[in-house]
Amino acid sequence: MKTKITYILFFILSAFKMHAQTEVTFYTSMGTFVATMEQAKRPITTNNFINLVGNKFYDGIIFHRVINGFMIQGGDPTGTGSGGSGVIIPDELTPLVSNLQKTISMANSGPNTGTSQFFINLVDNTYLNPNYPCFGKVDTGFSVVQAIGAVPTNSSDRPLTDVVMDSLRITKYATAVNNYNQATFEMEIFPNPIENGSLLAINSPSSEEVTITVLNTVGLPVCKKAIHLNKGVNEISFNELALDRVAPGLYYVNVTDSKSMSGMKSVRVQ
Repeated sequence: MKTKITYILFFILSAFKMHAQTEVTFYTSMGTFVATMEQAKRPITTNNFINLVGNKFYDGIIFHRVINGFMIQGGDPTGTGSGGSGVIIPDELTPLVSNLQKTISMANSGPNTGTSQFFINLVDNTYLNPNYPCFGKVDTGFSVVQAIGAVPTNSSDRPLTDVVMDSLRITKYATAVNNYNQATFEMEIFPNPIENGSLLAINSPSSEEVTITVLNTVGLPVCKKAIHLNKGVNEISFNELALDRVAPGLYYVNVTDSKSMSGMKSVRVQ
């Protein structure tokens, strides 16, 4: 296969399940840092954030509230602390993802009022756990976050010189793998995000019938198709799965055979 493959899933022995989460790179006026999303535990919150990033919502927005020794907060397009995206999401507080140093949490003005504002914990703030859902963690470049936390501010905790999120970009998309028994599929999606001509390639160990289901982030199917696989590599156009007719966003492609051996991989429709 000549096309460059961006992600490869291996289905191996045992009932092991693993997730590789989406990474978002923050390009700011004070430097760059990278955060990993908690998609497995915070699907609603992370999908909201990832969609905003994908729509370039955060480009040019400032960190409007900075408290050294506590947190930095941004995501309000008005820069006042009272604005948002216009889409309200419920709080995801279980299972626990604690507000530890380096983690990213949803800001809100009360229960179930989260929208686009978020904060990054400069220290452990575990007492916030009952009210603020943590949905990611800064993996690299935390010194940049700390430097933002140390900038001079006014009496309203706003930096005297704007700290700007020049852009936020998704720099690694999630993959998810479910391994059952002795499933030996290899599944590839390229290009991803999906565009005209994108392919789902499945390397099947035998000739068999499978069902391909595309699920949204809350697990509801948006399309399903039964397909016969030949032994070896099978290339399936996403046009056959009708993904060109679904709304932009994050979805999961699940392939299941007659023995209930399955694999799952995320795909983004733009």
